[in-house]
Amino acid sequence: MYQTFVGLEIHIHLNTATKVFCGCKAHFGDEPNTNVCPVCMGYPGVLPVLNQHALELAYTVSLALGCQLSHRTLFDRKNYFYPDMPKNYQITQFHEPVGQNGSIEFALADGTTKKVRIHDVHLEEDAGKMIHAGDMTLVDYNRAGYSLLEVVTEPDLASGEETEAFLQAFQRVVRYLGVSDGNMEEGSMKCDTNVSINKAGAGLGTKVEIKNLNSSRFVKKAIEHEQKRQAAVLEAGNKVSQETRLWNENRDVTETMRTKEGGLDYRYFPEPDLPPFVPDASFLKRIQDAQVELPLARKQRLVREFGLSREQADFVTDARFTADFFEQAVRASAASGGSAMANWLMGDVQKELNHFNLTLEACPLTAGRLASLQSLLDAGRIHTKIAKQLLVSIFEEDKDPETLLQEKGLESIATEQQLAPIVESVFSAHPNVVAAVKAGDARQKGFLVGQVMKATGGRAAPDLVNALLAKFLA
Repeated sequence: MYQTFVGLEIHIHLNTATKVFCGCKAHFGDEPNTNVCPVCMGYPGVLPVLNQHALELAYTVSLALGCQLSHRTLFDRKNYFYPDMPKNYQITQFHEPVGQNGSIEFALADGTTKKVRIHDVHLEEDAGKMIHAGDMTLVDYNRAGYSLLEVVTEPDLASGEETEAFLQAFQRVVRYLGVSDGNMEEGSMKCDTNVSINKAGAGLGTKVEIKNLNSSRFVKKAIEHEQKRQAAVLEAGNKVSQETRLWNENRDVTETMRTKEGGLDYRYFPEPDLPPFVPDASFLKRIQDAQVELPLARKQRLVREFGLSREQADFVTDARFTADFFEQAVRASAASGGSAMANWLMGDVQKELNHFNLTLEACPLTAGRLASLQSLLDAGRIHTKIAKQLLVSIFEEDKDPETLLQEKGLESIATEQQLAPIVESVFSAHPNVVAAVKAGDARQKGFLVGQVMKATGGRAAPDLVNALLAKFLA
């Protein structure tokens, strides 16, 4: 029986308007090689200038991950030759990163939680993008110099499934903090995975790195493949080679890329053109002020406060805006519990967002409008079917529920005094059906319900209709 150890090197593009060491625009999707300058292209004699916003975001992430913040952070040169790094070195942090020795807790599929230790968090510049086309390789340097934050974990994960859950949780964290969009499809978040296996209880095995995985699903599949591959090597009496491998998503296998370098291969030395950064009290206060309640803590609190199920809490807290929207709506509609509001968001609201191809942030439904809609339900002024009609009208007409209710004349007929004359008139119009129902033909009762609903334009409360029919048919 083998035990698996997985550590991650997660890279995220920080939400900065410009690159980390120059003033070039940092924007995905622009024409290739249009956002470049002598600094990010590595021309001789140019000097880097540190982007303070990038540094603030780096410290914000470090604090959120419970790291010890550096009181004197340094930058280093990591030397290597790649065609997508024009300088032939990368400005990064090796000796004094912004944060070290942190941890983050995340939820597993069974609802339990697990803690992963953070080795360090460091700020660096990204390389460009290489595009392989037949026998040619094209290079886009727009991305060279992007503010890139690397979060290095300890090998605390034990499977592909765990790692996928952790990456999704980490993605939610950086989105909650507002430091990155975490979009793996656009390269805003990438992951290198270190995998080793060994006999149970024997500790770490030989580490194999898998580079540049751009989806949590590929990370899961790559780890599962590597577990099997390394086990086959050991079972054959051979040793696992320490190397860097690539994930081939077309064949679902890892493939050798190169022998793994060590720190000495990169010839790190302090970056001579950037002085040490020493955060002052005002800087640290801004970092503290940027902290938010993280997704797992918020999920646990919403379950406690509003009695949400795990499924409801997972949905509501998946995005910070949705969680804020939910809490605002619940607190504005005091008569209803959180479960009803969560059901709205998971069900009919999501249905209308999909139908109109909108996001919750950009749609006409506000937290106040959803609260008003629920309040109308709680007060008995509308029933569920009308509430759903009003929700559609909010999306179509961008009006408040109360306004729509008055304009459309949809207020429920919710008292016996209002409904009894209508039921009597339906009975008078269909005496044969009434006689058949009284004689035991229960199937025709639905016809009478339909006639009452038709006569009231759908405004009659269904429970009251059924109660009155039972009373009149007795």
